[in-house]
Parts: sequence; structure tokens; C-alpha cells
Amino acid sequence: MTDITVVGAGGEYMESVVVVEWHKKPGDMVAAGELVVTVETAKAATEIEAPASGVLAEVRAEVGQEIEVGGVLGVIADPAAMAARPAEDKPAAKPSETAAVAETSPVATRSASNGRVLASPLARRIAAQKSIDLSALTASSASGRIKLRDVEAYEARSEKAPAAQPPLAARPTDRSSGDSLHLTRRGAANGNTLVLLHGFGADSLSWQPLVAALGDSASIVLVDLPGHGRSAKPNGRPSIHGFAGNVAEALHGQGLDDVHLVGHSLGGGVALALAESGAIAIRSLTLLAPAGLGPEIDGAFVQGYARATRADSLRPWLLRLFADASIVTPGFVSTTLKARSSAALRDAQDELADAIFPDGTQATEFREVLKRLAVPLKIIWGEQDRIIPKRHAMHTGAAAALHFLPGAGHMPHVEDPVTVARLILQNVKAAL
Repeated sequence: MTDITVVGAGGEYMESVVVVEWHKKPGDMVAAGELVVTVETAKAATEIEAPASGVLAEVRAEVGQEIEVGGVLGVIADPAAMAARPAEDKPAAKPSETAAVAETSPVATRSASNGRVLASPLARRIAAQKSIDLSALTASSASGRIKLRDVEAYEARSEKAPAAQPPLAARPTDRSSGDSLHLTRRGAANGNTLVLLHGFGADSLSWQPLVAALGDSASIVLVDLPGHGRSAKPNGRPSIHGFAGNVAEALHGQGLDDVHLVGHSLGGGVALALAESGAIAIRSLTLLAPAGLGPEIDGAFVQGYARATRADSLRPWLLRLFADASIVTPGFVSTTLKARSSAALRDAQDELADAIFPDGTQATEFREVLKRLAVPLKIIWGEQDRIIPKRHAMHTGAAAALHFLPGAGHMPHVEDPVTVARLILQNVKAAL
């Protein structure tokens, strides 16, 4: 049995979410990485992927139910185990909300207080992008709230455009070899391709606030670096240049040879190594507090974060990542700890820290590489970064545009995702 959990709360790091829609019903087959449920906070919606392949055996949080971050939404079971269960124990398929709605469903139910059409943030955003009037839509739920499926149904009926890729749909890559990487596609189905490389100890989910801010402005590829998230541990001794080779191979495997690259911290160093190699055509490069521009780094953080196994030992290190301590809620700590529950993952990252940051020092240098690049460059740093000194940005040459964000620490894409998204898109536009 594998639990489907609330991870990251759509990147907002709040303590609870509301279930908006199940995309599968009990008894349905699901594949690892496939969209199964959408949840929503007060600010945004996020789509939760299946953590494993199998049968959706149980739904524990119904539509409209509030559940804490880290809570269990449903359960995925092995198909063979499900087949062996007595028939009366198997979950009965629930009729879809759409089928249960009568033909007299209200058209765009409005709030009695202000006359505003009731709609999920995701549905509202997609409708605005497609110039669809929410008041013309028919709600498929008994509550009368417009959801993404209602926008899509209206678009199909109106024949305004061919069916588009649902926003934030995930398509994981194959993981057959030891050095293969897990990639996820989000955002638009086509257009400019943004490849996002996360920092040490994180994974592709750490980009959720930025992904939400970018919306459908680009085709987004999220990469889990070796030994992180759902990617395998690297073969041999890890290195930034080795990681760059892994990323290049994974992108080539997806037919991605011409991209806009965004890298945070360790991912920034990997992005610079990738640019140095010339293995991928990079059209623009945006770096967030990147590694590789100076020797100093908070070595105690690297070691402490990699080895933490309890909430009370993890929380102090998480606090060092942000200028705003309120982000590090008990739910956020619990969710991060659960994502790092694998001893093998922690051991791999401890080994990685020793190899890339020996004795708490950045062993790889990319300042001269950065000065030689002939693509649009932006470097973004939180003014209150306590992990990598912001002064490293001052040695990057005249071609790089520098942006220091007030009120942000080492995670500017979490603390100010709207500004970071705007700066990234400016850099993309400069390359066109």
C-alpha cells in the first residue's frame, strides 16, 4: 500500500488544503506520476501526482474536505493484492459528480455577498487565459462552483480551439538506468521550454510556487537531480559536472536540445557546468543564489540538513533557508521530513555533500565560465541569504543582470515567486 499525501500545499507551505477534484475513482488503475487529485489553498490550486503505480484502493478525503498538509488523501494498492480481496471488500466505484448533476444545474452560481462567480483559482486563471466568460459556464458540481473541467467542457462545446494539454500535467521519464533522471512536464504544451534545476536536498516539488506564478507562459520541465526526489542515486562519486552530464542525457532523451535554463543553488552550479559543456543549446540562463561563484557556503547547514531525521533537528536548518520564519510551519516541517524519510536518500545526499562541498567549502568554480557566456543572463539573490553569500554575485562580469530581492533568503522563488517569474520571463524574452 502507498499513501497519496499532501506535499507542499501547492508551494505555499500552508498547514491545510481543500480537496477540489478527484481525477480517478476507487478501482481505477493509476501510473506513477499520473494526475490523481487536485487540492486548493486560499491562493492557488495544485495537482497531486500518484507516488506509485497500482490501483486506487481508497479515497480518504472527499471533494470539499479540508485536510492538513502531510495528511493522506488516498491509498494506492498493488493490483495483485486487490484482485485477491473478497468482492465485498473491494471499493465500489462512485458515480462522477458530472453524472449526478441534473440538467437544471445552475449556470455560474454567484456569491450572494458580492455577485462574483464562484470558481476555483485554477479554473479562473485558465478561463482568463482563454478569454472565456465564467458567467456563461455551467457548474458540474452540486455546489455550483466552476472547476477546471467545466472550463474545458465549455471550450470543447464551443469548438474555439482543439483540446489542449491540461495545465500542470505530468509526464515522467523512464528510469531504467542507474543515472536516469525523473523529469516532469508542466505549464503550456508547447512554446519556450524552461528547464528548472533545484538546489541541494530539495526536489522538483520545491518549484511549486514558481510554477504557479509562471502558469502557462512556457513549457516547464522539472528535473530531480541524481540522489534527489524520484531520481536514482548517482553511479560513482558525485560531482557537479557529472550531474550536468546526467541532465544533458535526460534532456536529449526527451528531444530537448534548445532550452531556457533556470538553476537554484546546487542546480545553479549544474546549470553553469551544463553551459560550459555545450551539450545543450542554452538560450537564456537565470541563476538563483547559484553555487560555484565563490568558496564560501554554510557548511553546517549542508551537513545538518542532510543528516536530520527528526522534526526538532530539521526545523532549525529549514529556518535558515528563509527570511520569513512563518513559512516554516509544523506542517511544512512534517511534510519535508516525510519526503526525506528514506535512509538511502539521506545517505546519498550526505555523500553528495562531502563530495561537492568538502569541509564546508564550494570546491567547484564557475566565475570565469559565467563571464564567457554569450546568452541573456540574470542572477537573482535574496538579500537575507544565509546559505550562500550574496556578494558572490558581484564577481560575475558586466554581462549579467543582478537582482537582489528584499525580504527573501536562500529561496527567493518560494518567498517572492511572482517577482522571480517576471524576471525569468524577461530573460526569456531577451533571447527571442
